[in-house]
Amino acid sequence: MKAIHGRLAAMTILAAALGLAACDRTASDPPASASSVSASCEEHAIADCPFCDPTLLDTMGFCSEHGVPEAICTRCRGDLEAAYRAAGDWCGGHGLPESQCEACNPGVLDKWKSEVSQAPSSPEPEGPCSKHSVTDCPFCSPSLLESMGFCNGHGVPEAVCTRCRDDLEQGFRDEGDWCGEHGLPESQCETCSPGALEKFEKYKSSRAEPGAGDPTPEIAVGTVETPRYRRPSSLACSTDASIVRFAGAEVAERVGLRTEEVQRAKLRRTLEAPATVEYDSRAHARLAPRAAGTIVEVRHDFGAAVEAGETLVVLDCADLGMAKADLLQALARVELWERNSERERGLLEKSLATERDALEAETLLAESRIALAAAERRLANLGLTSEEIDEVKANEDTSSQLAVRAPFAGTVVGLEAVLGELASEGTPIVSVADTSRMWVILDVDQADVRFVEVGRPVLLSVEGWEGETHGGRVTWISSEVDPHTRNVKVRAEFENPEGHLRARSFATGRVVTRDDQEAVFVPKAAVQWEGCCNVAFERTSSTEFVPRKLRLGYDAGEHYEVLEGLSGGETVVTQGSFILKTELQKGSIGAGCCEVDHLAQ
Repeated sequence: MKAIHGRLAAMTILAAALGLAACDRTASDPPASASSVSASCEEHAIADCPFCDPTLLDTMGFCSEHGVPEAICTRCRGDLEAAYRAAGDWCGGHGLPESQCEACNPGVLDKWKSEVSQAPSSPEPEGPCSKHSVTDCPFCSPSLLESMGFCNGHGVPEAVCTRCRDDLEQGFRDEGDWCGEHGLPESQCETCSPGALEKFEKYKSSRAEPGAGDPTPEIAVGTVETPRYRRPSSLACSTDASIVRFAGAEVAERVGLRTEEVQRAKLRRTLEAPATVEYDSRAHARLAPRAAGTIVEVRHDFGAAVEAGETLVVLDCADLGMAKADLLQALARVELWERNSERERGLLEKSLATERDALEAETLLAESRIALAAAERRLANLGLTSEEIDEVKANEDTSSQLAVRAPFAGTVVGLEAVLGELASEGTPIVSVADTSRMWVILDVDQADVRFVEVGRPVLLSVEGWEGETHGGRVTWISSEVDPHTRNVKVRAEFENPEGHLRARSFATGRVVTRDDQEAVFVPKAAVQWEGCCNVAFERTSSTEFVPRKLRLGYDAGEHYEVLEGLSGGETVVTQGSFILKTELQKGSIGAGCCEVDHLAQ
């Protein structure tokens, strides 16, 4: 009795290590028995909830294929994932709880080897039976089919699952129940005997179906399937330690195998996106008058080349005439109070004036100088240069003609100025741009922008210039995603000495994301997904074919780029590669066609 209570305590500790609290129980409550949890628990909505009833870690048996108790095996039990995700215990990269992911946490499964493997999976005898030499022998103890739980991964009771239990094969062979072609007992081989697994449904249904009678969840978690060539290989994969061997070369020929050599070639990878040509905003100005006035002169038309500082439009501006008059008045006051202050200081020295009179004269001089500076600043704000302000002072100019000038050398690209029309302050009437350099804005899909980097070359094809390509480089990548199109803006700069690129033109841009000297390419027909990795079968002799585990890069049309697994020059199977993959998974093919050996590491 002490051993039983000790085992329950250990299972409770293991369940607590998952970070999931038992539902509707305090720490002092005794754990519920397996029989008491027949319906879905309220907190996790799971039938046979291992988080609420840790004893299930014992009673449901151990999943030898995945190295954890059947009760918490997410690959065998599809109803557990949501609970692990809700508890923050989920590795999205490998589709497992973090607490079970050996790839991210090496050794994390050791606790089950040391804890769970010590627990008896049933009250049956622990030693091997004398007839079949199998511990927990389902042939001698049929009750184990129910007590050891159900293997959802393979659709049979855990007690008779040969893919989870390595010690059963010989027992089935001794019983004459073995399908050598598919590596399964004949009584479990759906390929040879369709419907063979239906007889095991009663063991699966003996427990409440996960989620039976549960309300529809408010939130559903879905997965987006990764393209086959992008799937990472399993870290524990040992596929490349096998070899497929035919009985003779004529057999391989009869099967219809065809081969092709792995090539090495230069890889240029481009990313295509719609684009729009725009002016370089650093050299594009929309000019407006600094004050309202009537347009009296337009000196340049569309397309005219202008120099920096050149007058484009002239306006008759009353505010300018008033500002010049204010400047001249302030200048006269300064001159007056300079003389008056000098006179008052002279009289003070002769004791003919009071100190108060001298201070008042100096104060009025300072105020007049401030008014002069303000008048000069107002003229500068209206666009006059310091030289022009000096000319106003020297010539006592009060004219009201206001010039709109080009801020840099370029071309007149916009003109809204009409003679005799009143131009408002702040309303653009003329635009100038330096068209020798243009911007191109590309709309790159959010999923592809990770391949784009600042400095990468861009090839541009513009509507109306078919057959001619312009070259530029990426200078900026937006830090936000367009909420409507889900695209990311990417800017590239292009030299435009001949003016072929025109603003608002539609174009197609191709960003060069890869430009390698040499890469390895394998035909797509040669690549097969073996279940845990992508493989290609290299022909090492006329009868032997070795699977090479591949890490693939770009999809290059009829080929895949190979990052790891092949170096170029190898001969791989194209037509018939699926047959070899099938043999690799079966372990052998019927009629002695070929055999699969596992090479020593």
